[in-house]
Amino acid sequence: MILLPLLLAAGPDMAAGETRAQNEAAGAALHQRTDANHDGYVTFAETRAAALAMVAPQGQSIALPADDRFARSQFNRADINHDGRISFKEAMAGADRAFAEADTDHDGVLSPQERGAYAAGALAVLEAQMATWKPLTCRPGAACATARSRSQSTGIVPKSP
Repeated sequence: MILLPLLLAAGPDMAAGETRAQNEAAGAALHQRTDANHDGYVTFAETRAAALAMVAPQGQSIALPADDRFARSQFNRADINHDGRISFKEAMAGADRAFAEADTDHDGVLSPQERGAYAAGALAVLEAQMATWKPLTCRPGAACATARSRSQSTGIVPKSP
């Protein structure tokens, strides 16, 4: 699974720390919640839908981001056997791996400081990956093509993000 949300979403009951068992239970719950068709596997489409549901206001839909390279790389990292889906076993292996990486003092409990340091490290890796990405090509009819044609007709160039 994409485990950064788990590490960032510590509830108030986790203020003192999170054990490996709690992390595994959260990983199992996330796998079950993300497995929309309840076949025991999570596909990339199910992962994207679940991630969008976490950030979209209830009852509203949002456009899918055109660039899903980071999400795809995280999905591929979790899909250990590269069959295009994440089994429960793979999800638990990912949860255990993330916990082991985050538990720097090896006491079996993630402190808020360890959780924060792990999240900061994951964000740094994301920034480093994104720095190497080439811009996506713009397909006809896409928002970038519309903005480009507007700038050509008006002479106003949209700001780059």
